Amino acid sequence: MKKLLLLILLFSLNIYSQDSLRYKQIYFDKGLCYKVETGQLYSGKVQSYKHKKHLVYEENFIDGQLKKYTIYFNGKTRKVAEEFFYDDNGFKEKRIRYEYSIDFKWITYYNTKKEKTLEEDFKDGVMVYRCEYLNNKKNGILFSINDEGVKTECKYVNGKYIK
Repeated sequence: MKKLLLLILLFSLNIYSQDSLRYKQIYFDKGLCYKVETGQLYSGKVQSYKHKKHLVYEENFIDGQLKKYTIYFNGKTRKVAEEFFYDDNGFKEKRIRYEYSIDFKWITYYNTKKEKTLEEDFKDGVMVYRCEYLNNKKNGILFSINDEGVKTECKYVNGKYIK
């Protein structure tokens, strides 16, 4: 019975495991990523290492299209520094930056014109800053919480401070 469960587990891991390749194992044609070995559109990860041990960045592809690009901090542990997410047309939808030593992240959202539409900052999972953008200019309510926990709201219209 144990052998059967182990066999099922190993088989399922093989089915659901994702390819992880290096750049010499892929090529690009008309903006799509292909696996050199098969010539088929590639779905999986492409990783770049420094000194064979330190993962510098990785890209995730689905059916040849870049969906996620991850950059790692240069440290002894594998910790994410930045993540970029892409839509089906190859446009950047979202960027998340992380602080190395504390739980702090900055999230920026983009439209198909590559313009910033929203920026949010989180500290320990709590939103401490939020601002909407229009034509890459602050536009709407800017919300923030300072280090003492004081909440502030002000309004911007087309990049100009209103109140």
